[in-house]
Amino acid sequence: MDRLRMRAFSIICCLALAGCVKPTDCNTVDQLTVGTSTVQDANALLGKPTRNLGTNGTSILRWESTTHVYTGGGSSTVIQLTFGPDGKLVDKSCTTVITP
Repeated sequence: MDRLRMRAFSIICCLALAGCVKPTDCNTVDQLTVGTSTVQDANALLGKPTRNLGTNGTSILRWESTTHVYTGGGSSTVIQLTFGPDGKLVDKSCTTVITP
């Protein structure tokens, strides 16, 4: 019986945590427009970035996510957005790697 309770608790925790994570896929990035979108727009859409690599007044923000499937595969997505000193989006890229 304890094993069943532990499994149910684990499933509930996973579902609760999944609701806290913003989706990070390449389709989401398409909603941001170079020259118009701001850092605040990106944070509202994607959540807090994983990394901030900014230098010389430029902000380079990265969002990284990895999903694993119990069958052994998974995927990794990296979104990188570059903002100029005025806070406007200068460049955007998104890469997804799927592993079998």
